[in-house]
Amino acid sequence: MKLKLLIIFLFIKIVVFGQEFVVEKIKLIETVTNKTVSEIPKVRDLTNRNNPVVEKINSQILDRFMINSFEQTELEEEFRWFDVKYNSEIKENILYISFSGDYYGAYSSFIEDEFYFSLKSGESLALTLLPFQALFTLSGYLDFLNKYWLEGVKEEFIGAIECAEFEPYCSYYDIYSYTVTNNKLSVSLANDCFPHVVQACTPEYGITVELDSIKQYLNEVGKYVLLESNYLSKSPIEKFIANETLKEKVQNNLFLFGKIDNKYAISMAINSDNQGQISGYYYYDKKLQKLNLKGQKKGEIIILTETFDNKKTGIFELKFSKDYDSKGFFLSAPDENDKYIIGKWMNYEKTKSFEIKFTEIKTNNKN
Repeated sequence: MKLKLLIIFLFIKIVVFGQEFVVEKIKLIETVTNKTVSEIPKVRDLTNRNNPVVEKINSQILDRFMINSFEQTELEEEFRWFDVKYNSEIKENILYISFSGDYYGAYSSFIEDEFYFSLKSGESLALTLLPFQALFTLSGYLDFLNKYWLEGVKEEFIGAIECAEFEPYCSYYDIYSYTVTNNKLSVSLANDCFPHVVQACTPEYGITVELDSIKQYLNEVGKYVLLESNYLSKSPIEKFIANETLKEKVQNNLFLFGKIDNKYAISMAINSDNQGQISGYYYYDKKLQKLNLKGQKKGEIIILTETFDNKKTGIFELKFSKDYDSKGFFLSAPDENDKYIIGKWMNYEKTKSFEIKFTEIKTNNKN
């Protein structure tokens, strides 16, 4: 039996160059049991039914839900989404849509996702994230981790690995969220570390610390975000707009974690300026004694000289390659220039050389 579906108009609209955009709520019934209704967003321009901007946005929405039409009777493929709900917001010619619901594939999965669209072009906009490490000075990030985070999260990982009997997808450094309440910072680990069959083994870890105790570790952006503004209480679209300004102030830092000769665990923090000059430090995780690094990037290679007590003691060579390398660490970049990073350490006389196996790399999302 055909079911007549209702379209409910939301009172969300904006006028852009004579165009009046609204977000409609389309109701679709899943085709697995034909019982559960979902609410799917659809964009309209009340002044122009054939606005190409609207067509481009709606096409991307349909692709996300893996359907060809907003009309139930025109669906060519199964609609396997259950109880989808969404929210939308329009501000400064940007449309934000978030949704959540269950998708029935090989097994039922709860999914949350969000879109940002330009109402001038219809293009999808990439969200400029402020990753947790972007809030800290070059030395402050690793100092914070060592003082408050790493000991506890490593213990949590031991139990998780014993439970699942294999390594999780996430690492110690995959901080999922951070919030501020009553002058305290709460930090949580990523919650998607194992496949569905052993999801119960996922490590759960978080900490709460007084903001006053971490001021010394924060950079200008971190102090603004955590201490001086209402950034964390902004709506998603307000954060999107704010991030476009804040990203220019984020330091171009790179944090690398791995093992030299597959034996000696190290942590490295380096910063690159606009001229390709690199400075920073690294330490062996068992000692935490910082060894200074200085060098430069030429093309896709970084050469760093290690010094201790004003004596040159070693050389690091880091290579970036677009080609697959079994010895490299895959780094997905925000500009879509994905690459592999391969590392090598040599003593200063270059009589000894050891490969570095990187296990995690964190960037501040700057080229």
